[in-house]
Formats: sequence, C-alpha cells, structure tokens
Amino acid sequence: MSASLPRVAVSPPAGWRPAVSALINALVLAALGGLFYLGHHTEWKLPRWSAILGTAEPRVDDWCVEHLVPESACIECVPDRFPKGPSFGFCREHGVADCVLHHPELAQVRGEPQLPRYDTLQALAVLPRPENNSRNMLHTQRLQFADVEGPARAGIEVDVVRERPMRDELTANGELMFDPRRVVHLSSRVSGTVAVVWKSLGDDVAAGDLLALVDGAVVGQLKAQLLQAVVQLQFKRSTVERLRDVGLAGVVPQKSLIEAEAALQEAEIAYLAARQGLENLGFDVPDTWETAAPRQTADELRFLGIPAALLAELPSGARTGNLIPLRAPLAGTIVQADVVPGEVVDVTKTLFTLADPQRLWLVLHVRQEDARYVRPELPVRFRPDDGGAELEGRVSWISPVIDERTRTLSVRVLLSAVDRPLRDKTFGTGRIVLREEPHAVVVPRSAVHTTHDAHFVFVRNKEFFEDGAPKLFYVRQVRLGARDEDYVELLAGVLPGEVVAAEGSSVLLAQLLRSSLGAGCGCHE
Repeated sequence: MSASLPRVAVSPPAGWRPAVSALINALVLAALGGLFYLGHHTEWKLPRWSAILGTAEPRVDDWCVEHLVPESACIECVPDRFPKGPSFGFCREHGVADCVLHHPELAQVRGEPQLPRYDTLQALAVLPRPENNSRNMLHTQRLQFADVEGPARAGIEVDVVRERPMRDELTANGELMFDPRRVVHLSSRVSGTVAVVWKSLGDDVAAGDLLALVDGAVVGQLKAQLLQAVVQLQFKRSTVERLRDVGLAGVVPQKSLIEAEAALQEAEIAYLAARQGLENLGFDVPDTWETAAPRQTADELRFLGIPAALLAELPSGARTGNLIPLRAPLAGTIVQADVVPGEVVDVTKTLFTLADPQRLWLVLHVRQEDARYVRPELPVRFRPDDGGAELEGRVSWISPVIDERTRTLSVRVLLSAVDRPLRDKTFGTGRIVLREEPHAVVVPRSAVHTTHDAHFVFVRNKEFFEDGAPKLFYVRQVRLGARDEDYVELLAGVLPGEVVAAEGSSVLLAQLLRSSLGAGCGCHE
C-alpha cells in the first residue's frame, strides 16, 4: 500500500467576499432602476396579454363615451340620423309637455292610438295633483342603447301601459262603536236592595225580558197609597150614587150631595196621583182596579209586574210587596253587568248595559285639510285591525265641528249588512272613495320618476326591434292620479299600449341626469 498524501487546504483569495456582495447590490439597484423607468413611462399600468404575447390588439375608436353607444349610430351627437319630431310645447290644460291627449300621433304604438275612455280633466279636478314645471326640458332628451339587448343587460324590465280599475281615496283612522240609539244603561228607579238577578254578562235578551228585582221601600209605600186611593174612590163613588137616588126624593138636602161630589173628585185625584206614582216607576196599572174588589186589587198589586211563572223562583225572603222589576227596553246583548243579589243600590248606579250588536256605527276621523272633499253618500271601505274582512258602507253624516284637540272631523258611516259579528271599539283604517274608475290608464309604480319639478316615465320607441332603427327611450312628462300598492294612474302623458321602462329604470334616470349635467343642465332653457 502506498502512503496517503496529506490534504492541502485551499483558501479563497483575500477580498473575494466583499466583491461578491458589491456585485449583488449593484444588480438589485439596476433592477429597481429599470422597474422605475418602465413604470414611469407606462404610467404604472400592466401591459395587456396581447402585448406580452406579441399579438396585435384592435383599437376601438367608434364609441361615444358620453351617450354610451357606437359613435357611428349616436343620434344625440348627430341628430340628423334620427330627427326629433315636432314639439307642441306645454299643454296648460293637462299640465304636460307634448301632450299625447291632444296629439295622439306622438304615441309610440302600432296602429291607431287609443285615448282614455274617461274624462281625465274631471279626474284631475277631484284632488290636488302634482304638477310639472312648464320650463323643465328633460322631456326633450332621448336615451339610446347600442342594441336590443342593451336594456336587459342593464337590468331594465319593461311593461305595457294598460287599463285597470283604480280609486281616488282619502285615508282616515276610524273605529266601530255601538249605535248610541241602541245602547241602554239600566239602573234601578228606586234605592233598595237587589233581591234576584236573572240575567248576566253576555246574555241575549228580548225587549221586555226581566233582568233583576230590586226591593225598595218606596215601592211598597206607593202600592199602599194606590190601594188606599182605590178604596176611597170606590167609597166616595158609592156615596154620591146613594145620595143622588135619595136626593131626587127630597130626603137629603142638596148641600150634602154637593159635598159628596166634591169628596169624590178629591178621591179621583188621589187615585190618579197614586196610580201615576207607580207608572213613573214603570208599572202598568190596570184600569179595572177602579171597580175591582179591594182584596183582589191588593193581591194583584203585591207582585205587580212579576210574571206568575217566576214567582215560584223567588226566595222566601224576597216575597214582599216592595219589589220593582228591571226590564230590558230593547232586544240586544248584555255587554256590562255590575250587580249581585243582596247588593244595596241607588238610582245613580248602572246595573246593566244593554246594546244591539247588530247595529254598529263606523266613525272616521278625517284630517282637517281633507274635510272639504267629503260629502254624504260617498262609498267607504274599512279594514279592521283585527284582521277581519273589509267592511263597506256609505257616509251618512258629517260633523260640523272640528275636534279642537286632534284637529280632525268626525264622519259617520252607515255599514252595509255583514255576515260576521262586529265588536265595539274596534279600530282600523277607512278609505273614503272619491272617484272610482274601471278603465284607469296605469303603469307600475317603479316606472314613474320624479325630479324636484317634474314627473316622467321612459317610453320605448315603437320601432325598437326594427333593423336599422335606433334603440331608444323617450322621456315623457306625466300627471299622476290614483295609486295603489302596485300601480299609478297616469291622467296625462301616455296612452294605453305604449311600453315603458319599469323595474330597473333608475339606470335610465341616472343616465338622463348625467347627460343633463354634462350639457350644463339645460333643464329650464
């Protein structure tokens, strides 16, 4: 074996590490400088893939940035490509510019335009309507799309101007209440103690039904006075008859007959007074008692006004001559009862409240500023807050007084027959129908737009889908009428059959206002 040679360590030349570090720093600085130079000259924009891949990129010059359509087709930049029609100015009668009611040839419909089937001027006069400024010039502009798919790409949906029933209404809060003429608050006619109670809360009663009996000492006293008056009357009457018979024979002096007749008259007055006292308490006193036997009169008088069938139900301690019945004066339902047997009552305490649930009033509280539009016999629709079906009726009475606290006018409504029970003190919302139009010209609510001085819709050109025709929408001033949750009536500005931008039409509004501002706003030129 040969002997191994010793390894000799080779060390780098002195100063090598500083040289490498300096070279790396120089390369980094050079790269940053190149990046800065490139960014400065490209405005810090990344190159397109076509430039990176070395492919040519077509340059687009045919585009109108202001109107967002090809410049070669823009009708706003070059109006001669699609001249605007004649302008007829502002219609003072209907309150719109270029009125299609007077100039139906402006309507964007195929065939013969259809005018509204009702008097729109009369409808305009029903209520104050929002007005348009005659100097507003937004209607002179047109909004153009590049192609027929443009509105859909922008999220715009269209709808057709149509006819449907609409109503002009006044809205007012209201409440159902019992007819005050059919509500009775019953109390005892005399002070005393409640002896028997036959009816309670919620019971239905007929007119004349017995509700309760009150034991009052005054009743017994009046019955005693009547019985005494009957006895005296019969005695005085028999005395006069006897004296007349013997007086004719000259047996007794004429003076005695005159005195007897005077006493008879006093007895008759006393009887009538005693009878009236019981009748004032509601008792029905028979005329036969004047001639009936006193014993028979006393028996009938003791339980006067109490049916014989109920006498057996009276407790033993209640069988007195002091009983006064409390009866229902009308048919209805007991809606309040505050009485129990043995309770001491007086004439000021209400024992029963009786009401007719089939006879309710609707009272609406109309705002003072709306009061001048309300008149008798106007139809009314009322939606109770309890979720029940809508009620119908007609205005029957209008208060001549404004409530000084709420500044509202009370309007009473006579309700039509309903097939469900109604409840007193039910609140809800009433609508007084001022005008009902079965053929109102309407558009969706989303189609109507408003500036500070005008109301308008965007009407699609009738030649929108024809080849070579511009794809545009007209700005049309309108007058607003009745409205509901989905539709708005247009009393002027459009005709049935025209197509308007609906959902998403705010895109057109934004472009319209943008164009107006770009043109120096010429809204009121």
